[in-house]
Amino acid sequence: MSVPARTLSFPEATAIIAGYGIGGGMLALPYLVSLNGIGPSALVLAGAYALSLLLHLMIAELAAGDGSGRQIVELFREYLFTGKGGKALTWVFFGVMGVVFVANLAAYVSGGSEILAALGLAEPWGGIAFYAAAAAVAAFGLKVLGVAEKWAVGAMAVLFALLVAASLVALAKADFTIPAPAPALSPNAAGLLALYGMAMFCFAAFFSVPQAAQGLADRPTLIPRAVAAGLGVNFTLILLVTTLSLLLSPEPTIIATVGWGRALGPRAELAGTGFVLLAMLTSYWSISFALSSMIRERLGLGNFPAWLLATVPTLVLALAGFGGFLEFMRTAGGAIAVLVAVLFVPAYRRYRNRKGTPVILPPGISGRAWDWLAVAAYLAMAAGSLMPIR
Repeated sequence: MSVPARTLSFPEATAIIAGYGIGGGMLALPYLVSLNGIGPSALVLAGAYALSLLLHLMIAELAAGDGSGRQIVELFREYLFTGKGGKALTWVFFGVMGVVFVANLAAYVSGGSEILAALGLAEPWGGIAFYAAAAAVAAFGLKVLGVAEKWAVGAMAVLFALLVAASLVALAKADFTIPAPAPALSPNAAGLLALYGMAMFCFAAFFSVPQAAQGLADRPTLIPRAVAAGLGVNFTLILLVTTLSLLLSPEPTIIATVGWGRALGPRAELAGTGFVLLAMLTSYWSISFALSSMIRERLGLGNFPAWLLATVPTLVLALAGFGGFLEFMRTAGGAIAVLVAVLFVPAYRRYRNRKGTPVILPPGISGRAWDWLAVAAYLAMAAGSLMPIR
């Protein structure tokens, strides 16, 4: 019996969610942690995981309970943008999300271009090469995306294991001296809020949850497990990357694996470069596929035209030099947070009022207090994206 093209295995669904979050934000976190100290930062990261899991499970509930396999824009049209003006509001939201997604994807093209330039592939060719590798996967559909994410996450695990092994060997050497890290500045509300905003961005896999729910539609009990596991993979990597990079890097770099790999020697530096490139690729794959699906559903286009509209502007924006990697990332993160906080929770509440009994969530996560907690969590994330980084 053949497997339907849109059916995903549990590892593939988990990898789609993890791949969305494994990206530049995660590699920027150690730098922000270095400004706030380990203890306060650990509490912020744990809180960010728990609050992110809450909203992602709510998204999974809506996607699974609706059962249509549609992306968030069309779910909003069904449950939020109803009545007079609903059609116009759906188009406005679609346009805003398109701009935000393009800015997010441009961050990865810009970051990939910077890394390839450091390896000797001068701009604009580095950006073009990264775009070619990043954009290609989304053109082939959900199953190819799931398989590519699974293998890429596996390759990242191997490269990460090499980095960890090299780190442990270096720490065990008698003649190796751990560089004294730059002293953390005294944590304050603004610094911790900036860290929280970036941490929430690292866990943000909103638009990959409907993909996972669609691929596991015949096994709904696996959907919340895939969501928790995907975010858990990200959390584990965040802790390892942050701990080891700060322990071994004499001075934290904005992209953590740059300073970390450099401190361990050429081979480790190459492994770190491969890891960060794959991290950016997996995020680009998931986000561009979600955007392509939104465009296809809303405009009624075929796969190829929708793919072109989703990906080509990201290359143009990155090569035009309107911003660097971190600037794009924080702008996109803040915009997504506002949109999700303001719009998703009311849509979810209307869905629950219409559908009644939850499909995959325990009944306890259904009251208004949980709604308000999710809204507050993402409004705080948006505020964090506006905080200056010292």
